[in-house]
Amino acid sequence: MIEVLRRYAYGFVNSRDFAVPLEIMSDDYTLHVGTETLVGRDDHYLPAVQLQMEQFPQLGYSIHELVTDGEKTAVLFSEHGRSSRHPDNEASWIGMGIYRAAGSRLVECWVEQDHYGKRRQLQAGVSDPVPPVAVDPWSGHEDASPSASAAAAPIVRSWLNGLEAWPPAESRLDTGFAQAEQPRIRIITTELIAVVAEANRVGFNAKIIGTYEGGLPDDDELLGCTIQTWVGAIGDLTGNTVNDLRGASNRIAVHRQLRAMK
Repeated sequence: MIEVLRRYAYGFVNSRDFAVPLEIMSDDYTLHVGTETLVGRDDHYLPAVQLQMEQFPQLGYSIHELVTDGEKTAVLFSEHGRSSRHPDNEASWIGMGIYRAAGSRLVECWVEQDHYGKRRQLQAGVSDPVPPVAVDPWSGHEDASPSASAAAAPIVRSWLNGLEAWPPAESRLDTGFAQAEQPRIRIITTELIAVVAEANRVGFNAKIIGTYEGGLPDDDELLGCTIQTWVGAIGDLTGNTVNDLRGASNRIAVHRQLRAMK
């Protein structure tokens, strides 16, 4: 799977070669982003990627960390570039995706990216720097095993269920120019959607439902409303907790929900 992701990163995204996905992705490749699910490589996934690349003609993709169990792989990454819609403005935004492979092809992905932060950078004309990249994310995974993810899943689920508020203290989600504009949520329920573990590192995708307690500009009149968000993050699996989270949450989804309530 590592080699497939290498081709995805360097042969497809950074090279913008649309022949590569035909070789490394299944026809029914499925992408999950918040409430949206795109099924079909050619009819839905690739057209969506094409729109992103048209907005950012020199789009770059940089990897900060990679966690794999041999079948699923969590990638903490940044995308960055200059926008064709805002010719003088650049942006860099964090994301975390969990990719599932079957044989030599990618078949499914759960991903969240900080599009809220990207939009705020372009509006303000202030670009975040790209965080330090992994020196060699492809090596050191010889002992990766799906059993590690199976063992971690109930721990992560229990940890999520035990949280009272989101985001957790000392987490580093959606870092950068608009980091302070982070919705605070009093949790009602959580759902663990996908998880990948390797040694003491764990990546997960989850859904958080709760009541809005502020954090975004101009929404104080909506305190107490029920909202939901999605998160993709990587952290340390220590005992029965997950610490030092890095990743992205779906602030755009929260923003849209609050706008619809006004």
